[in-house]
Amino acid sequence: MFNAGEKALERLQKSKLSSFLNIAICLTLSSAMFAGSFESVAFAGNFFGFLIMAVVVGICFYVTKHGLGVLEKINVILVPIMVVIILLCESPLLNFNSLLDYSSSIKYAGLFYSVFYVLLNASNSGVLLAHLGGGLTKRQKARVSFFSALVLCLILLLTNSVLLANSGAFGEDMPLLSLFTGSKRILMQIVILFGCVTTLFSLVFTLSRSLGGRIKSELVKDIVCVVTPFAISFVGFGSIVAYLYPISSVLGGALLFDLFLLPSLKQAYKSIHSRRKQT
Repeated sequence: MFNAGEKALERLQKSKLSSFLNIAICLTLSSAMFAGSFESVAFAGNFFGFLIMAVVVGICFYVTKHGLGVLEKINVILVPIMVVIILLCESPLLNFNSLLDYSSSIKYAGLFYSVFYVLLNASNSGVLLAHLGGGLTKRQKARVSFFSALVLCLILLLTNSVLLANSGAFGEDMPLLSLFTGSKRILMQIVILFGCVTTLFSLVFTLSRSLGGRIKSELVKDIVCVVTPFAISFVGFGSIVAYLYPISSVLGGALLFDLFLLPSLKQAYKSIHSRRKQT
């Protein structure tokens, strides 16, 4: 995505289908992130929870104006904190025996959902990655891609292993959070909040850039990017995940195909056809 960024962004701006898919996915996910943030600030109480959410909304509006620079500064601070807290809280719950002791139904369901999870998250981050890749050299792109994927893979492996060892938590809206009590629960609520808001800011940025050439009024664009998902979030995190995430996952696969795979296939076809003509 870093390497194909410029071509993908150009196609996104020209293709109405890609633009529609991207906007639909970002609206769904940003609504979920708002809802997740609401649930995660419960540790702060009503008053301070309201203040936190007011700050989050304010930063969302700020991101639509200032973009990547703001996102980079926020992520540099929050992401390392999230990684440290996850390692400290989840490591004691890790049970290596559980990795080999699960039914075939859970195994195949996990494989199925992991594919959709990757499609969903890769599609909503694709535009942001394309923007970020524009200022990097080829070597920098390779390093960033490798280490980012490695860290994310290890964190997901740890988290999924903990959840598999405590499969009774799958019935909860936030399964991981239900495994903790006391101070560790508060820490995990903070992690979820940080995870939600960092993702939310990225989605707001993506929405803002996607709508930039289609909505001239800054006020209308801000309403679509921030106010609309904020309003949808009151449906509830569980309902959005249960009903809208599967649809967005399928749309995400279609978006990735249209932005990254289809141009490559067309280029390959032109190359083969050209060689045939020369022959």
